[in-house]
Amino acid sequence: MSTRTGHGEAFARAYDRLHADRDDIPTLVDFVRTRADPGVLLELGVGTGRLAIPLAKAGVRAYGVDASASMLARLRAKDPERLVTVFEGCMTEPPITAPFGCVLIACDTLAALPDRVAWAKCFGAVAQRLSADGRLIIEGALPDPTSWGRPTRIPRPEELDLLGRNVALRLTERYEDYAQRPFTQVSPKCVSVYQRVL
Repeated sequence: MSTRTGHGEAFARAYDRLHADRDDIPTLVDFVRTRADPGVLLELGVGTGRLAIPLAKAGVRAYGVDASASMLARLRAKDPERLVTVFEGCMTEPPITAPFGCVLIACDTLAALPDRVAWAKCFGAVAQRLSADGRLIIEGALPDPTSWGRPTRIPRPEELDLLGRNVALRLTERYEDYAQRPFTQVSPKCVSVYQRVL
């Protein structure tokens, strides 16, 4: 994940097993690949490369940032061909500045950041690293409606939209999942796509 302290080896060992059935990887890869223009991707919170490696194998030039050295060691072990270029660092200050056609923040990774100030820094960092036609794809679970009004670190869609507007990113697509099922008030998560305002 992407907090400044990162995760230890025990979590890194369990990560792929815990997320084995979370996504339909071919559907996710197709969704992201068709929105990465140019086909250069930065995944923030790249973890063990569960998503970045399949994306690289599909022809996307993939880069990843993660704060956990243990996660990145796992990624490198799974990627002997070095298809994914990785950097250790925090997603609020990614240690790479080249323009990207797509930035991906998947699997509730934004919620790993401690507060709204960190979310805003992350969105600002993304905006600075997108190409002119670049897109931010961000996926996250939604708060249980019964918890509304209580403290939560899970960003709601309207919060994401505000964070985007503050750095000149506009919402262009929103779905329940990477299969592009319609997003509704009872959707358990959302996949949002933002593009630079030119």
